[in-house]
Amino acid sequence: MTEPLLEVSHLHMHIGTARGAVRAVDDVSLSIHPGQALGVVGESGSGKSMLARAIMGLLPARAARSGSILFKGRDLMTMPVKEQRDLWGKQIGMVFQDPGRSLNPVVRVERQLTEGMRRHLGISRSEARTRAVRLLDEVGVPDPEKRLGNYPHQMSGGMRQRVMLAIALACEPDLLIADEPTTALDVTIQRQILDLLRRVQTSRGMAMMLISHDLSVVAGRTDRVAVMYAGRLAETGSTREVFADPRHRYTHALLDATPTLTQARHSRLRVIEGSLPDPTAPPKGCRFHLRCLAATDACAADQPPMESVGTDHRIACLHPVGSTALVETGGAHRGR
Repeated sequence: MTEPLLEVSHLHMHIGTARGAVRAVDDVSLSIHPGQALGVVGESGSGKSMLARAIMGLLPARAARSGSILFKGRDLMTMPVKEQRDLWGKQIGMVFQDPGRSLNPVVRVERQLTEGMRRHLGISRSEARTRAVRLLDEVGVPDPEKRLGNYPHQMSGGMRQRVMLAIALACEPDLLIADEPTTALDVTIQRQILDLLRRVQTSRGMAMMLISHDLSVVAGRTDRVAVMYAGRLAETGSTREVFADPRHRYTHALLDATPTLTQARHSRLRVIEGSLPDPTAPPKGCRFHLRCLAATDACAADQPPMESVGTDHRIACLHPVGSTALVETGGAHRGR
């Protein structure tokens, strides 16, 4: 296999608050290879968006990072700021959750699309405009030449998100980070945007990190998946294997709580009892043990390491789904 395009090792990002440090990202390691799509999933507040911001260097006030973030073998954590600025947009693009807040409301679409191209690619204004029209057409914006003259408020939410995608793709990056790209869009538009992301990613041979709280979003649109809980990784592996055979108790609970077309009408949806732990004072041991039905005293003692349960399947769980240890020993069960 080729070397990873992006390799994150033991990444921490803690944010100082009056109540103590929020452990937004806590010892996360993952990689993305060229042309590969990685889905990052978990409940709201699990650290997914903060992971993306840590990678991009978009740190909140009073935030500190440690660990390493290698992109094409170079550590973004130690790279000079000027070199990082040359990297963002040109080699790494990002699509944010809310295009209404990400696009400048008083600047026309043309300028927002062409500025990055002119800076990073060194092309003329007319050439940048031609590329901008082609990009808007590629991402499904109707009458693209006319839309260049629009302000963001003159476009629908779905159109604004397509413009954001065009801006992210403008300099043909090697990696695209899409952070909850369909937030606040209706279901039909969501599917169009997500299918467009996958189509563009595969046609360009580009790597992608797709972040979502919705497992169905990443199910058919990613090659690998990383499940996060309370700032840590719970499970990683090929999307097909993790969805077909989830081994971490949290992943299993998430999938159980996802509605399916085969469920009987009016059947009661399953829920994960409890809530995410306080990020300023996470529990000792497995972060999920307070909500886990299979937790034992051992789960509360130490954080389980990430261990292989297959060729490309790893979990941080002492009592994986399918384990008979609790049944055989009558183990010291602490769950409900």
